[in-house]
Amino acid sequence: MNKKLTTLLLAMMLALGSFTGCSSQATEEDVEATADTEEAARISMTLSLWLPTSKNTTEEAIELAEAQINRLTQAKFDTAIELKAIPEDKYQETIDGELDRIAAALIAEEEEAERKRKELKELKAQGITVEETEEETTEAPAEEETIVNELGISVIKYPEVGANQLDIFLVQGYDNYLRYIENEQIQQLDGELSGNSKILKTYIYPTYLTLANVSGTYAIPNNHPVGEYQYFLVNKELVEKYDYNPKDLSTFLKCQDFIKDMGYQVDNGVEDVTPLLGEVEAFNMVYWGEDPNEWSVLASQITNTMSYNVKAAPKSIFSTNVYINTVGMMKELSELGYIGDGKVDEGEKFAVGVISGDASIVEQYEDEYYVNIYSKPMMTEEDAYGSMFAVSSYSKSLSRSMEVLTYLNTSSDIRTILQYGAQGVHWDYDDEDTKETITILSDDYQMDIVKTGNVYMTYPGEGISMDYWAYGKQQNIDSISSPYMKFTGYVNDANKAQLAELAELSKQYKATIDATPFAEWKTTVDAIKKEIKDNELINSLLDTEENENSIASIYGAWYDENYPAG
Repeated sequence: MNKKLTTLLLAMMLALGSFTGCSSQATEEDVEATADTEEAARISMTLSLWLPTSKNTTEEAIELAEAQINRLTQAKFDTAIELKAIPEDKYQETIDGELDRIAAALIAEEEEAERKRKELKELKAQGITVEETEEETTEAPAEEETIVNELGISVIKYPEVGANQLDIFLVQGYDNYLRYIENEQIQQLDGELSGNSKILKTYIYPTYLTLANVSGTYAIPNNHPVGEYQYFLVNKELVEKYDYNPKDLSTFLKCQDFIKDMGYQVDNGVEDVTPLLGEVEAFNMVYWGEDPNEWSVLASQITNTMSYNVKAAPKSIFSTNVYINTVGMMKELSELGYIGDGKVDEGEKFAVGVISGDASIVEQYEDEYYVNIYSKPMMTEEDAYGSMFAVSSYSKSLSRSMEVLTYLNTSSDIRTILQYGAQGVHWDYDDEDTKETITILSDDYQMDIVKTGNVYMTYPGEGISMDYWAYGKQQNIDSISSPYMKFTGYVNDANKAQLAELAELSKQYKATIDATPFAEWKTTVDAIKKEIKDNELINSLLDTEENENSIASIYGAWYDENYPAG
């Protein structure tokens, strides 16, 4: 944000006292003092909560959900919520439009105030007496209004959301997050997270909060499970029957001889099993090129020990032994006819297999199979930054907004209403006494569960107990995080021609790999390694000293800037 705009906005904040500006990092004592002051002056307040919804969600459904949410927040915080549910395809445009509109309105108000001050000054200079109105720098709490409800009871009338007020909204994506911070459109939350909202640190997976801290924490990530596992399963009965030591089968590649042995037993009519359930690829391979979805000579592998701050530079795929050995293993087993179609048919058993899914796979298969992790769930940039609630710089109250966000992330009552709508209209408990599961009564209210707060605080779906989330929590504990999170890319005008050459070269080598039989695999790989070592194009793309537009240079510069400690 330019200095002029910042100065004008600050001036408006001081003059009007009508919204909370960007907060700075505060000590716990500062936070407690602020909270005590606000508590003493607590008045009825209305905050806006903006979030995306399905185009099938009706206005009536939103109003019904809003009414039930307000019964909770009004009783708990003397705070009403105006629920702004925007169709997903219009959400980003709507939020950005509101932020820009409010900023422009505040600047216009300040410019008008400045014009009036100049006019007054000019009249004074001309000797014209003008009665001055003393400007108030603080706004005294207004007396609370009351109304009589439909039951004839006098209740508080909550104020409407101000014309230039925007309180809580969902931030979607790292680029948007950085933009809002840079433009000072969202407030820093570290003081609140060290004070009245510190309980959030026990409800949100720590890596989410670590990644949300970009020279300060400006949004609360919506806690949810990340990625999925790949498990490799080894048949217990066959391991014992053929006197294998399960410790010797601790990685998938170490299972090759066991699979071949089981195939031999099948060929001789001794066993009726599928030696290998289905084709298996080296896990988490990242390909570097014009199209990241296409196989490339340049690649890297995200291993089960990596984290977001680990350097994973591009290199020749033929220097990645896990990839080379896995392809060779698949070639041999395929030629022997020992690989199945990948389907787990009821009643049929397999010697070894790789299955993707959540942590429930362990419980499902552990009686008959040794269950080992092949690849861990991986947190991506979308997981970390795709769904975060922030408090706008144009909020009526930072502390009251954080009260609502803390409540939303720690309590199932408000969380379930925001996700599923009004109880008794859109959903209800299957059993009011146990509240173990819910049933959906209407499709007039539809939300994405990851975009409405901490998923672990509400039901995973119709008829599914919240006990299900134990698997999701285990996924987060076991997860790794992508080292390419926040990486902005490497394709530019200076290297496009080289990347096009790389794509053609990669197609040639991929065709060679696919056509090579197992008997010639090692010889072919050795020959390719020598070719790659002397290839001018590959060397240029990996050059970090003389080619500043090489893939390796661009990635290396980004890494050093973001993780200078290495």
